[in-house]
Amino acid sequence: MDVAERLTKRGLFRVARESASLSDRQAVQRWVRELSAGRDEQVFVHRPWGTVAAVADGRNPIGVVLSDGEHSWFAAVPGAVGAKDLTLEQVEHVVLDALTASERPVWPEWRALT
Repeated sequence: MDVAERLTKRGLFRVARESASLSDRQAVQRWVRELSAGRDEQVFVHRPWGTVAAVADGRNPIGVVLSDGEHSWFAAVPGAVGAKDLTLEQVEHVVLDALTASERPVWPEWRALT
């Protein structure tokens, strides 16, 4: 399932969904750049090796999660002690890398979700 999509919460029980092909880098880049801590939005890149999701939940800094269907990891700055947040540029880098990667992106450091 090679597709990118954006889900935006629109009220208590409504979610708006947009999708784009993996070749539509500009749309995905715009979606990521529109993410902010004040919005409840998610940008997904679905690939055969798994799904990368950039998540803005309206309360916490934007995070990136990777799931292969069995396991899930969160993105961390390589070598950082603790859970240092990625910058928006780093989030964008990971998501855009996932558009063309033949396997899960090796940057950033992936730490298992517990």
